[in-house]
Amino acid sequence: FSFYQPPKTPDYSKYFTSTTTSSYDATKASNAYDKAYKDYSAKRKAYQRNVTYIILPLSVVSTLLGLFLLKRSEVLGEGLALGGIALSVYAIITSSIADSRPLRFVAVTLLLASSLLLAQRRFATDKAKS
Repeated sequence: FSFYQPPKTPDYSKYFTSTTTSSYDATKASNAYDKAYKDYSAKRKAYQRNVTYIILPLSVVSTLLGLFLLKRSEVLGEGLALGGIALSVYAIITSSIADSRPLRFVAVTLLLASSLLLAQRRFATDKAKS
């Protein structure tokens, strides 16, 4: 169960049945299946793009909240920050599937910035901080 259902893959057996015997019927069924699969591909790209729109802000909020909580509770702060980084990686994957270059650029930029910020905040020595 998910809160945002992906599009359904077209059923191959729906287009090609055991009664498809002539080459004309096979060609007609093949063309219908190809059209249905192209529609599915377009819907899948839109779905992945929308998932990226949802995941990117969540990754930023999780990372920033983790960095804020890092001073109070290291385990909770690091967990949230690393979870935000993992969400950024997932956003890169979904934006790549959606074939959206601008979203992929934003996701990679956010991943790089959050990784550098987390490393700086977590591993900076006291002398380097002052």
